[in-house]
Amino acid sequence: SQVYPKKSLNYLIALVLGLVLPVVYILGKDYFNDKIIERKDIEKMTNLPILGHIIHNNKETGLVVSESPKSSIAESFRSVRTNLQYLTQGKQQQTILVTADMVGAGKTFVSINLACIFAMYDKKTLLMGFDLRKPKIYQDFGLTNTEGISSYLINKSSYEDIVQKSPVQNLDIIMAGPVPPNPAELIASERNDELMAKVKNDYDYIIIDTPPVGFVTDAFLLMKYTDANMFLIRQNYTNKKVFESIIKDVENRKMSNVYLLVNDVKLGKGSYGYGYGYGYGYGYG
Repeated sequence: SQVYPKKSLNYLIALVLGLVLPVVYILGKDYFNDKIIERKDIEKMTNLPILGHIIHNNKETGLVVSESPKSSIAESFRSVRTNLQYLTQGKQQQTILVTADMVGAGKTFVSINLACIFAMYDKKTLLMGFDLRKPKIYQDFGLTNTEGISSYLINKSSYEDIVQKSPVQNLDIIMAGPVPPNPAELIASERNDELMAKVKNDYDYIIIDTPPVGFVTDAFLLMKYTDANMFLIRQNYTNKKVFESIIKDVENRKMSNVYLLVNDVKLGKGSYGYGYGYGYGYGYG
C-alpha cells in the first residue's frame, strides 16, 4: 500500500488551513483597521443619533443636487432634509451647522448640496461660508470672495454688499471673505450677533459651513445660533480614535441638537449595510 504521501494527513492540514487562514485574515483586518466603515463602529463610540447617509458622488461637479436632481445622491440629501424637519419639529425657520472632526470629511460639499436641496424646496435659503481660515465655496459657484463675513465683521463691508445671488433659484450665499488673522475673535464678536439676527430675519433656512472642530473652536462658537448641528463622518476615511476623542468632548460639553451624518457611502458590494433604500426602481439611477 502507499506509504507516502499520506492523503488523510494532507486533507486534514488543508482543512485546518482553509478554516484558520480566513479567520485570521478577517480578524486581523478588523483589528488593524482604524477607519470607520460600518454603522456599528459609530454606535460603539457614541449614542448620538445618526441623521442619515450621503451616497458617494461619482460625478465631476460638486453641485450634484442642482445639476442631477434625480440622482440617488440627490435623493439621499432629500432624505436628510426630511429627517431634519422631523428632528426640529417642523420649525419654519431653521439654522443648520455642518462640521466634522478633521479636514477632508466633505463639509463644504455637504453644506453646498444641503443648501441646494432646501432651495429646491422653494424656501429662501442662505449658505454661509464660516470657514474663515480656508474659504472654498466661491470656487464651486464661480463667484467672488473679495467681500464676505470677515469684511463685514470688521465694518469694512455692508450687509447688502456681502450677500451674493447664486445660479440656484432661491439660494443666496455669503462668502467667508478675505482670510483674517483672528477668525475666532471675529466670530465671538457682537457684530456677528447682529449678522446672524439679520439673516434669520430674511431667510427660511440657513446652512453654515464651518472649519473642523478637531483643529479650531469656530464651530463651537457658532452653535449658539443653530437649531441643528450636523457632525460629518466619512466612511472609510474618518479615524476611529480621533472621532471618539472629539465626539466625547462634544458630549461632555452637553451640546444640544447634535446629529451624525455619514458621508461618501459607497453602495453595492462592500457597502456594509448602508445602501438600503435606493434600489426600488423609482428612477434614481
